[in-house]
Amino acid sequence: MYHIIANPKAGDRKVARVLKKTLKMMDEAGVEYVLHETMYKAHGTEIAAELTKEDGVNVIALGGDGTVHDVLNGIRDVEKCNFGIIPLGTGNDFAASAKIPYNVKKAVSLILHGTPKPTDFLTVGGVRCMNVAGVGIDVDVLVRCAKAKSKGKLKYLQSLIVSFFKFNGYDLTVECEGEVIEKKTLMVAACNGGQFGGGIRVCPVAELDDDKMDVMVVDCFESKWKILNAFMLLVRGKIMEYPHKRHFRTDHVKITPKQPCVVQLDGELYENLEFDARICHGLNMYRP
Repeated sequence: MYHIIANPKAGDRKVARVLKKTLKMMDEAGVEYVLHETMYKAHGTEIAAELTKEDGVNVIALGGDGTVHDVLNGIRDVEKCNFGIIPLGTGNDFAASAKIPYNVKKAVSLILHGTPKPTDFLTVGGVRCMNVAGVGIDVDVLVRCAKAKSKGKLKYLQSLIVSFFKFNGYDLTVECEGEVIEKKTLMVAACNGGQFGGGIRVCPVAELDDDKMDVMVVDCFESKWKILNAFMLLVRGKIMEYPHKRHFRTDHVKITPKQPCVVQLDGELYENLEFDARICHGLNMYRP
């Protein structure tokens, strides 16, 4: 049995077309399925929790990173179900990291004919995170995005430009691999996947099944030119070349800001969440 949890707002007008193709393929394959449409924020979490009272179900998230995040957090026991993704959002950053096809037919075929593979994920303050968790300018951008009137990637770009000129960094402590780092940072990211923000490769070397998370600590300076240099390397996928960064491969990191700040998990914003991140294993995911 396949349970499809779909966000009718993901991808705007594309959702009806993608759903039609998905259900047609399910019908042609002769498999049993049930469609569940989310009606409000975190509804996918509630649906997934109800479905996974039984073991061995196939839970499919049809939507963007937010839908994937919600569904992941509802699964009761990740080792006793199979998880699939049909990308439909604006960014689809985790799908890109997992090499899940954006093409609907290929994504559905992967689920119908593929074999689930062990896949890592994170927990941050007790909340599951599929892709990237972070604090810093990336969150400042997302907060501005939430208030912006424009849509899609234009909204993100506009918010990014404003943040570039107004964001002054966070003073925080990073505890990782026996080190304690206290400094002002542009951003700190705990990565399972390698990109966020609709294609920005925050950690190109991150892997989904290596039993480790990649932690990126990027310094913040008063000089906007140095920040611009970090931005350009980040956008070009070359942040590993930036001299004012630290990179850890670890199973645990704790980040403590001196002042309360918002944390993002898979693009979802959390206030007052303890940034204590750990790598977790055992999720069975349909991916190449």
